Amino acid sequence: MIGLIFSDSFIDMGFKAFLISYIIDSLENLSIGGVIAYAAAMDGIQQFLAILIHHLATDRLGDFRVIILTLPCLIFGLLILWLSSLLRSQQMSNQMLYIALPVVLVGLAGKQVSLKEFLRQHFIEETIVVDKTKSERQQNEDYWDIVEGRASLWSNGAGFLGQFICWTFTSSLSWKQTIMISFIEVAVAYALFICGKRFYLHIPPTRRTAISRLKEARGLVKLIPHWLLFIPYCLVEVAGFSIFILQSDRLDTRINPRISLHSFNKVPVNSLYVFKQFISFLVSMSTKYLIRKLWSSEKAMQRGARYWRMGVGMAIGFGSLLSAWLVEHRRSDLIKKNPNDNKDIPMTILWLAPQFGLLGIANGLVVEGLTDFFYDRVPKFKQYFVVLFNQSLTVIRCFLSGLAVLLAPDWFGDTIDECQLDKYLLMLAILNVAVLPLYIFLSLRFDWNIPDEVDGRDIEIEEVDGSHVEILIEEEDGRDVEIL
Repeated sequence: MIGLIFSDSFIDMGFKAFLISYIIDSLENLSIGGVIAYAAAMDGIQQFLAILIHHLATDRLGDFRVIILTLPCLIFGLLILWLSSLLRSQQMSNQMLYIALPVVLVGLAGKQVSLKEFLRQHFIEETIVVDKTKSERQQNEDYWDIVEGRASLWSNGAGFLGQFICWTFTSSLSWKQTIMISFIEVAVAYALFICGKRFYLHIPPTRRTAISRLKEARGLVKLIPHWLLFIPYCLVEVAGFSIFILQSDRLDTRINPRISLHSFNKVPVNSLYVFKQFISFLVSMSTKYLIRKLWSSEKAMQRGARYWRMGVGMAIGFGSLLSAWLVEHRRSDLIKKNPNDNKDIPMTILWLAPQFGLLGIANGLVVEGLTDFFYDRVPKFKQYFVVLFNQSLTVIRCFLSGLAVLLAPDWFGDTIDECQLDKYLLMLAILNVAVLPLYIFLSLRFDWNIPDEVDGRDIEIEEVDGSHVEILIEEEDGRDVEIL
């Protein structure tokens, strides 16, 4: 199982995160705008598939069966991509690319929604000891903190190992070699996973129907206006795996021109991606720990801190865009002075480090915090819909990214040197900073919590004199009446 997580990070680092570069190399007739739209569409399709597969994993097949069924799609898709890279006919290679990518996306979506959840299930045990002197709510929180912490330790450990190895050994390889190694690595990890299947915990699916799930979703519509405010930040994430990577074109990757050892004097762009992921992990875990530690007995304060956590993350996302805009402005000026396409401009790739670092901080605060943000506002039996809400944001952001390319064709030329990406980045920065005051106002002004329901009546839980009291809410003569 750990091998599959290792392979997932390896694939994410070596292929998925740099899909846009692969598309540029494979589909030479596409403009930069078309490439960005293509990469965004692929990510959107994957997230949409993740929503569907999550329903299958939870209610129909179980996580284990989903992993067993979807991993062969990833292996087969990588095999097709590898074989297409061996063909001399560009037309045939492109046709195989169109076949392989959807199959790869099915495999990636299956791993995305089932792999870490399947690992987490193996750390749920009755032998975990918590402090019995605390309230029942605090004991429950401590229990799940331990479960999540153990699962995160294994998954993130294997994930960082996969990213480090990919960064170390594949940064200088061609696309053909990278895909071949990815295919072999995933196939071996899958074979080992199959060999150990009798040792795994098989949790049966709930067998709930889609109609019953839709009935459970009643009331969640209330969250949508607040949830849509995160879309501008989600566009920053799209820029992170598209425009930020494109900005590395023609930049000097050497640390110091005086160092003659090329292998020790190179900073590939994927090292910045590893840097961003590491920062995101540290920020996510540390903020979650600090919020629980500082306000361990004050649930309302914890929720308030998570409100501000998201707001600070959105502000830092604006800083990442501002940094990228400054870099692109300088890069464009240097390109005009150095029109030779085959020569690097006098600008080091380390100029990109601040925007990747700030994006990592923002990612750890916002994207990694969306789950806690959702759990704070919905009853426990409706927390199933967290994947639907979070992945829907990703689908919307991908659609809007493609739409922006169509609405502003003058900003996206045939080559990266002809683009006006600084204008697009500035537009995103203005959009993110403009939505931040609205987010703060709506968060403080309105109550976005979804109450429980008992026999068709809403139920809210409030703390009175140190104890939790259930309050039923009924409607009489057009007024809400509270019944203790």
